[in-house]
Amino acid sequence: MINADIFKSDKINQLTEFRIRLIVRYVISCYLQMLSENKKYSYSERGKIPQEDFLSDKLVNDYLRKPKNTSHFKNNISDNQSVHIIFNNGENMIYSDITTNENRKDEIDIAVWESGLHSIWSDIVDNEVKFAIECKRIENLSDAKEYVGDINKFCDRPFYCYKNRLPFEGQIAFIENKDITHTTLYKKINDILETHKTISTIGFLNPIVLSDKFDGTYLSKHKRKNNRNFSIYHLLFNYSDVIVD
Repeated sequence: MINADIFKSDKINQLTEFRIRLIVRYVISCYLQMLSENKKYSYSERGKIPQEDFLSDKLVNDYLRKPKNTSHFKNNISDNQSVHIIFNNGENMIYSDITTNENRKDEIDIAVWESGLHSIWSDIVDNEVKFAIECKRIENLSDAKEYVGDINKFCDRPFYCYKNRLPFEGQIAFIENKDITHTTLYKKINDILETHKTISTIGFLNPIVLSDKFDGTYLSKHKRKNNRNFSIYHLLFNYSDVIVD
């Protein structure tokens, strides 16, 4: 007998991934806009804000949530002009620890709410569905270890339908070193994943094309600690000319 629930689950995942890819394309579009404007950021302006938070906050406040840019998303990227998209930085998301079965708080660097994505999951979960993006600064190639640390954290966050997570996550690398390209970084990340003792990797970082003007997008696939598969969209951004000090 064919299990109809399997087809339903596959359909939900296909619709979800379609919307996630639209969101990722939009983030890329905002990054390309930043480069075209020759935007510069100085850490001397950050005050007491940690450097990593400073960069993710600037990306959100200066680009991702700007009304003219979200209008561009509706009119030129999304499949529906009536869709709404909201970006929040430093937002807490709740997850259930599968070892202790206790609720815990997880601060996400960038949390994305999109009305089309929410509609897909509104009959399945009671709370709002959000796409989580973690960010890491890359000053040296050794910082790839910290980047992989976020992959490990995602593996600890179970699947949304059961334990408060979507089957898709996002990561952004702010590459501040001119000698590090997205190619050398992704290869280093894969090298670390190959020997990692706690991350179960189904598919290593593999380049994908979501924009013909940007080639630093990658997709990897892993297993969560509750044995459910999930995917990560990686955006390896060159910030070497964006950061001035």
